[in-house]
Amino acid sequence: MRQAFAIPAFRRLFVALAATMVADSVLLLSFGIMTKELTGSSGAAGMAIFWVVAPSLVAPLLGWVVDQFPRRRFLIGAYPFAAASLIPLAWVHDARHVWIVYAVAFAYGVALVMLPGAVIGLLKLIVPEEQLVHANAASSTFREGLRLFGPLLGASMYAVWGMDSVIVLVAVGYAVAIVAVAGLRVPEDVVTPPELHWRHEFVAGLTHVYRDKLLWWPILTIGGCIFAFGFLESLVYAITDAFDRPATFVGVIVSVQGIGALAGGLLSGRIIERIGHVRAIVVSIGLFAIALAIMALAPSLPIVIAGAVPLGFGLPVLIVAINTLVQIRTPNRLMARVSTTLDAMIGTPQIVSIAIGAGLVALVDYRILLGAMSVLVGALCLALAAWSRHHEGQHSHEVPYAAGPAERHTLPRALPQVTAAGATGPRSSAPSRRSGTSATPRSAGARSRASAPPSSPRCSRRSR
Repeated sequence: MRQAFAIPAFRRLFVALAATMVADSVLLLSFGIMTKELTGSSGAAGMAIFWVVAPSLVAPLLGWVVDQFPRRRFLIGAYPFAAASLIPLAWVHDARHVWIVYAVAFAYGVALVMLPGAVIGLLKLIVPEEQLVHANAASSTFREGLRLFGPLLGASMYAVWGMDSVIVLVAVGYAVAIVAVAGLRVPEDVVTPPELHWRHEFVAGLTHVYRDKLLWWPILTIGGCIFAFGFLESLVYAITDAFDRPATFVGVIVSVQGIGALAGGLLSGRIIERIGHVRAIVVSIGLFAIALAIMALAPSLPIVIAGAVPLGFGLPVLIVAINTLVQIRTPNRLMARVSTTLDAMIGTPQIVSIAIGAGLVALVDYRILLGAMSVLVGALCLALAAWSRHHEGQHSHEVPYAAGPAERHTLPRALPQVTAAGATGPRSSAPSRRSGTSATPRSAGARSRASAPPSSPRCSRRSR
């Protein structure tokens, strides 16, 4: 991680990422808690998160919009929008106003989809490819470390001072991010003219992901895994009910999960370098299956909470692995569209499962649902492991995209080989414009998306 922080521009951007991560960490759990206290319904609380992830259904359109602007300029304009979208929550006082919570959650979800695409593109311009995994690990470690106190802080602030205090803290976080990004100077941050007809440009992100099987199959597997995890958005409140705890106790569970997440973030770079990106994803999903099984079979609340530790450890490893894989194998001009395509492929299953889970939680015992989730996630883990064993090496040598005119001078003669051992293969011998020495082409850093409901891997993946 120290290698990434040696880059001055990354240090400044990391300040912005850290500020928005803190803001989101204290906020997103508050949507569910607020709805639960207004309505008394675990299903309604889960639906608050449904509206946060609903914008993923139109993620490719939102990604196309982001790609039409310079990354830095877009962030400076979008950060105030994200903060201002929370203002209507000040008028929420009883169950009649729950629709305002849902509307604000949706607007905030739009920001959660769009901002990461711009951040990824900006990081691709300032972080050398050889430092990519370290930049991702640094962002992920900070985000996961927030689980130790962020959700608990948000729940405590909400309980003591109300939602207004949470909104003020979020506004301060975004103000810090605006100042940090405004101080960045990135001459290469320009919009590349379109190379295809607008219809092809619109779906270019999906086309790129589909053609690169080293992205396609892991992303599909993660999408299936997130379908299972969508049920947790309502189940976590059912668990607190079963053990006669208030809705704010969810903050305690998530904070304990943060212990495992912090360890996973610190070790994610080493794990990925040692076993490779796809195998790291397999290990993470296997940990999810084990964690869900522990929580389903737990006879007491302490064991349920203990089951959150392996769940937390696996999250940053999966996040860093898939984000690094996407960033290495995607040209900058497509970065926002590929980022939002990833959101759509992961978010759509989550939206469906949240909606189903909000209804099932009132009809089916949470232990049965957790057990079914464990079986599904375990099956997906085995399927991706089998695919990786037979196909990962073959696809790691394929060139997944053709360079556009504006990028040909920066692309390597052959793509880095993403192998089972995590090694990189042929690199460009072209001199770096920054250092004048031999360097690899620049790639994106962390797909810094702020952790949405911390019970969900997909939302946790989001940072800015």
